[in-house]
Amino acid sequence: MKQKLTALTLALLLALSSCAAQSGEEPAQTDPPSGGDAAEAQAAGDEAEAEETVLKDGVPDSLKYDGATIRIFVSNGSGQNEEMYAGKGELTGDVENDAVIQRNTTAEDRLDIDLEYVGEPTGAWDTIGGILTRFVMAGDTTYDMYLGNEYGHVNLITVGGLQNVNTLEYIDFDKPWWNVGYMDEMMIGNDARYFLAGDYIIETIRMAHTLFFNKNFYEDAFGNKDEMYDWVLDGTWTMDRLTQVCEAAYVDLNNNGVSDPDDRLGYITYLAAASVDPFAYLGDVPYSVHDDDGYIVLNLMSDQAVTLGEKVVSFFHQPGSVFQMSENVSGKVFREGRSLFLGLQSLGTAKWYRDMEDDYGFLPYPKLDETQRAYHSLVADNALIGSVPSASQNLDKIGAVLEVLSSETWRTVMPAWYETSLKIKYSRDNVAAQIIDLIHDSTTTNFIYAYSNPLSGTGQIMRGMVADNNTDYASAVAKKEKVSKKSLEKVIAAYEKNFAP
Repeated sequence: MKQKLTALTLALLLALSSCAAQSGEEPAQTDPPSGGDAAEAQAAGDEAEAEETVLKDGVPDSLKYDGATIRIFVSNGSGQNEEMYAGKGELTGDVENDAVIQRNTTAEDRLDIDLEYVGEPTGAWDTIGGILTRFVMAGDTTYDMYLGNEYGHVNLITVGGLQNVNTLEYIDFDKPWWNVGYMDEMMIGNDARYFLAGDYIIETIRMAHTLFFNKNFYEDAFGNKDEMYDWVLDGTWTMDRLTQVCEAAYVDLNNNGVSDPDDRLGYITYLAAASVDPFAYLGDVPYSVHDDDGYIVLNLMSDQAVTLGEKVVSFFHQPGSVFQMSENVSGKVFREGRSLFLGLQSLGTAKWYRDMEDDYGFLPYPKLDETQRAYHSLVADNALIGSVPSASQNLDKIGAVLEVLSSETWRTVMPAWYETSLKIKYSRDNVAAQIIDLIHDSTTTNFIYAYSNPLSGTGQIMRGMVADNNTDYASAVAKKEKVSKKSLEKVIAAYEKNFAP
């Protein structure tokens, strides 16, 4: 991940250099210009030198595909996905939209292809599995790539019909525009990858769970509004500290003895089930591990898991935490300055609060304790991941197409969204940029979470614990362990039937 951030920073510097060149400002000169030809030669030399510093993909410039149409299916159930791939059709001056269009146009011109994005307006995180399964079972050759929500998309591992992307020509997983750690966590076996994540599939960054906090609220209640930033950066931001701060922030304004949206709250969220997930994976808990052959072994019981389960359930049920509502009022309460923290948010939802009157900031989910080396920012399971159908008629082309789209996203779209929009338009202070980098570098998933659907909810045990106010993690696992093992056996058997050589 360190390499990825360094590469992203390089892309930003190049983008900023371009902006400076267009700003009309005269560059500082130590020597007077020496004439038109000499100046042009110097400019050409500078441009050539700058070109050499840009990390390039390995797709030959001479590679052309004679106008071939590449069709990409995009699940747009969240209402936000299609614009990050197809753009809005014309340049508008919006940095994100224009960067997406530039990325697509560059790829089309470079490879002589026609990109066709087909959105599914009715598809959502819970229906995409059925949609893609129908494509596969019908032997549909329409699409060359699927971009679908992880929760349903992973069901294809039990159906078949996907291409091992390790066999695709020109894809280089050593390049920083691929999220190899995320992809490897989703693997079964050591030999093949069937799901893709990286900068082109930008959802694995946009959907990283993030805690939003009201800075005005914190300053009024505790003083230094940047104190929690300091805790994050010095590694002492822990589950215990989050719990203590939220409880201390609580005031029962309506004196009814119950934490509710009319009070002054420590934490508020909507859809308690999904809100539990980033807490369940914030620690170094080995819920599942890969054996020497790359197969998954469940490891649901551990001292860390027991401790984390107790802390998570206690947090959700302590005074000042509100998570059971008939409608989504959490954003309204947060905007009005009546809750210190807002749950069930991600880096991508920051744009919804750009016009919020109070100052707000971003925090990663805390560590389980200070001995933990790094923070873990879980990527929501309704984020998009990619796959390539084996029925594609363009398997000889899709590797080069994906590599070019990915490298161009790294150079253009990521600086536009991540550096310009997220860090400047949607942030209220300079420290937030450091926190965003930290969240970016700590994105993660876990096999049992990513595959929770075909694993009968194994990755969501703590959801039930919070719903039942049950701090006994061992008993919750005991109820689930038998069906979990049986489900995993079925997944592996289906994988071996459909994919293993």
